[in-house]
Amino acid sequence: MFRALRIAIVCVSLGNIASCARAGSLQSSFVIPVSVGKASKPVLVAPAQTNSVTRGRSLFLKNCAHCHADDAHGDEGPDLHKLKRSDDFITRRIRNGVKGEMTAFTEKFNDSDIKSIISFLRTLN
Repeated sequence: MFRALRIAIVCVSLGNIASCARAGSLQSSFVIPVSVGKASKPVLVAPAQTNSVTRGRSLFLKNCAHCHADDAHGDEGPDLHKLKRSDDFITRRIRNGVKGEMTAFTEKFNDSDIKSIISFLRTLN
């Protein structure tokens, strides 16, 4: 695991994580970064989270980006980077919205969808 971490750090510092991953240098404990819009900072995600993060990103871009911007730095809605709120708080906010400010998505997203969106949001630095 430490070898994979060292390789990942080298790949990130060289800005070449995708090539390292394609070449098989990264073992199964690390995968390719998630990026949004113009965000260029790679984020390493455990394999079990990869599908959830990818799905969350897709849901975010289709349903949230029109207010929070493609890069999630905010437009009409707030910046979603470095969230300090709990997953429970974010889940309630997504489900219930904010009167006059944010749509409630309780009818649109199931629990799995919301967990995926939160997994994606946690990758934003």
